[in-house]
Amino acid sequence: MRVLIHDLRSDDEGVASTVGTIMALLVFLTFLSLIVNQYVPVWMKDSEASHMNVALGQFGGLKGSVDLQILAAQTAQVAGSHYIPVTAASAVTLGVDGVPIFASPSLGTLTSAPESGPFTVEFDYMIQGLSGSAVRTHVREQSNGTVDLFVANRYFVPQRVAYVNGAVIRYQSDGQIIRAQPTFGAARTNNTLEVTFGLVSLYGQGTIVGTSTEVVNAQVFAVDRQDYGGTAGETFPADARIWINHTSRYGLAWYKYFNSTLAASLGLNGVYTRNPLDETFEGRIGGTTIYRVSTSFVSSTQVYVTRLEIRNNPGLLALSVFRLQLAQVQIGVGESATDIRF
Repeated sequence: MRVLIHDLRSDDEGVASTVGTIMALLVFLTFLSLIVNQYVPVWMKDSEASHMNVALGQFGGLKGSVDLQILAAQTAQVAGSHYIPVTAASAVTLGVDGVPIFASPSLGTLTSAPESGPFTVEFDYMIQGLSGSAVRTHVREQSNGTVDLFVANRYFVPQRVAYVNGAVIRYQSDGQIIRAQPTFGAARTNNTLEVTFGLVSLYGQGTIVGTSTEVVNAQVFAVDRQDYGGTAGETFPADARIWINHTSRYGLAWYKYFNSTLAASLGLNGVYTRNPLDETFEGRIGGTTIYRVSTSFVSSTQVYVTRLEIRNNPGLLALSVFRLQLAQVQIGVGESATDIRF
């Protein structure tokens, strides 16, 4: 018995193989931990950030295709020829494929919502009636619809890219900005003010989820340009105001865009006020308000209500022309997109 115990204790080969196996496992686990905790998060974060930039460019292509169709329709209208609607296809990559075993894919949700993001434009103008007297007429136009891509990134900040009323917007929890500009402008000529604005209505409802590259179809089927003022028979009353209202999660981006565009074109000083839920700027000449832009955050619905008010000030900066462009677009997202064109 003593000899047997002595022989077992003196067998160093079993100890060496056990230690070698443990060391090999430790080295393997070290490299595996390095890959899981360092390489994969960095690689996925870069991939998600790159994908959001690609998606932004793809939405810019969607906007460009719609704008070109609107231009073609206007050209046909001016030439007096019949416009044949065409369908433009734009590719949109929904999400990012993951690393097998180590990381799950980052899914994206592409949605076409025809009832969301409403814009309204309201104003009064004077038109000469049959009796020769001026008649005050009220105008109200509205547009709806958004195409929205939401990617719930795991390593990069979750973001949305949206096409709303001719604008491409990048949105995340700590900020939002318009990256591709819509149709809006104001020009100051002597003591008169010319304003241009576009309303783009999107029709068609559909949703698709995944990481694949999908096609968004866009067809402009109606375009209408309306010019108010600028002629002897059409003027604006002395107390006229142009109201542009918008309600959506992207209202803060529209507030910044309206404010910066008017500041660049008119160059007016003014008064800025702010509290935790509201921002307002009034562009003034002396003590007279020329325009007022504001946004309010509604905490119960998590949306912004943005309002732009442009006032008529005869003798100081009078409204001379308001050009309103209306476009209606059929959007197809996914194979089962619903056509709800009216």
